[in-house]
Amino acid sequence: MSRVDTKLALELDVIRRQELFAGVDVDQLAPYLEKCVIRQFQKDDMLIEAGDANHCLYLIIAGRFRVHLPNDKQNPVIILGVGQSIGEISIIDHQPASAHVIADVEARVLVIEEDQLWQILEHSHAIAYNLLVVLAQRLRYGNTVMSKIKELLYEYEYNATVDSLTGLYNRRWLDDMFTRVMHRSHTNKHALSVLMIDIDYFKQFNDKYGHIAGDAALRIVSKNILQNLRPEDLVARYGGEEFFALLPGLDLSAAESVAERLREAISTTEIQTRDELTLPPLTISIGVATMQEQDQPDDLFLSADEALYRAKDLGRNRVSR
Repeated sequence: MSRVDTKLALELDVIRRQELFAGVDVDQLAPYLEKCVIRQFQKDDMLIEAGDANHCLYLIIAGRFRVHLPNDKQNPVIILGVGQSIGEISIIDHQPASAHVIADVEARVLVIEEDQLWQILEHSHAIAYNLLVVLAQRLRYGNTVMSKIKELLYEYEYNATVDSLTGLYNRRWLDDMFTRVMHRSHTNKHALSVLMIDIDYFKQFNDKYGHIAGDAALRIVSKNILQNLRPEDLVARYGGEEFFALLPGLDLSAAESVAERLREAISTTEIQTRDELTLPPLTISIGVATMQEQDQPDDLFLSADEALYRAKDLGRNRVSR
């Protein structure tokens, strides 16, 4: 635990370097500062605990402190050192502390109680101005942290819905999007067709050429699928060597034409590996289905899956409805 060390009788040179006292004649504040105490902290001592009321401003005169979010005492969001202050926001808004403040090393702070602080501010407009600058810096830093958090959340969400190997959306994304697209198509009375795509004999390809070549093949097939569909079409890697595409606005005949074009493109595209090895093209089988008035996502998916199995039963490298 921290302990009261001594009344302020020295440390004025250090206090002059405080951001709060920039441009201020500290000697004139001696009557106020002499009423303050200096507290000593050992490493990992808690200065402020999130959720507690705080009625003091702390000026760091030695050491440094870590600031942690309430549920994370391992990773600080910022480290404050000599010359910086702690607790000013709590004094202004009288709200419980929003973060933990913990000594990162042995440290000392000058403790200015709330009443003393207001007396000091009334005495010096320069300190009031400096306090506004400090608060503005805290706000700007908070906005920067929030922006980074939003970026991280976006990155996490992206990683949760995108297949890292192919860059296509994954099954988790598909499960959500499939329902939304079908609902929109039902509501607007627009056609909706889907493609269930499977790479033929992919296991044998992997066994023969290795998984690195297999990964290259998956990337090339994915790229081909995107190149042969419209911008408004939606594609996901369903799992393994299977892909699923939503084709809004296309009826069965139009979807079959798209599938056939895609099948031909892939069957003529050689596989280029990263070590510049050229491998023969793969082929794909495609099941095509179109949404019926009463269909739910499971119904349309099953129709496409059954069509895919018919394409395989008929010898693969073909499109079937």
